[in-house]
Amino acid sequence: MEIHPAQIATASHVAYVGDTFRHMAARWDDPLSGEGARIRGGRFNPPDSFPVLYLCTTRQCTVAELHLLGRRQMVGVEGLLPRVLYRYETSLDRVLDLTSEATLEHLGITEQQVIGSDLTTPRQIGESAHATGSQAVKAPSATGCRPGNRRVPPVIGLRPTLTRVTGALGIG
Repeated sequence: MEIHPAQIATASHVAYVGDTFRHMAARWDDPLSGEGARIRGGRFNPPDSFPVLYLCTTRQCTVAELHLLGRRQMVGVEGLLPRVLYRYETSLDRVLDLTSEATLEHLGITEQQVIGSDLTTPRQIGESAHATGSQAVKAPSATGCRPGNRRVPPVIGLRPTLTRVTGALGIG
């Protein structure tokens, strides 16, 4: 199934205001560039496409994402150190909310298609969201991070210029 830009443009969008978090290799010096994701791609953008900041709404989710990255790269967290945990002040007014059942239904997709290992659907969503002016995509974390009984959604920023760094903490 293909996601068309018109589906994204007519989907419900929400606002997001609050702190967001991200871990990054300490060797990179610009926590606002999104260039790593542009070059290598990510869940919502294919390689060699557009810059993206992948941000979580909690520190707990950010740590879970770090552990997942270590497992996927088969090096563990220790193999990824040193890292820097960044805190961002984020204020967005046009966020595609993939944590909403109504939005998933509008797009004709399931949560599993968003968080699963096949990146075809999320990348189509990201490209269409980028093309139609969405500032970000809010999606469930693929880590399954669940404080209480809720999955913690990260906010996936499609426009790196829409946030600013408010803190940094070295790890390892």
